[in-house]
Amino acid sequence: MTDVYLNTKVVPELRNVLKRGGVIAGSSAGASVLASYLVRGDPKSAEIVMAEGHERGFGFLANSAIDQHISERGREHDLEPVIAAHPKLLGIGIDPDTIIVVKGNEFEVIGKGKVFITEAGHPLYSISSGGHFDLLKRKPF
Repeated sequence: MTDVYLNTKVVPELRNVLKRGGVIAGSSAGASVLASYLVRGDPKSAEIVMAEGHERGFGFLANSAIDQHISERGREHDLEPVIAAHPKLLGIGIDPDTIIVVKGNEFEVIGKGKVFITEAGHPLYSISSGGHFDLLKRKPF
């Protein structure tokens, strides 16, 4: 997906939507592409987590990598190699029927499932619906 839209007018126009107070959203791969690091970006297989040459996301959520379908596909630990290779990234795994609503430097979890956080030097943990996460401090609140 990013191969088609990066370096076109699409990403700057999406940024303009945000500047005007609008909302951008994505589900599944559409959520992954909003991060700075693109997980499962290989155009041939969604099973490849890190695909050289296909790792750049749109960057709306800086210093992050977003994966999806976590619990239903047993992907709880799939972001670990990404974070090991790029320890400054925050790994965010989102269950189906679950979203994160990002406002400023925090997000809220809404939906039926959980959001899993993978971070260098920390064990995997999850946040349920109604929970919040501070992106600067990198901790739930």
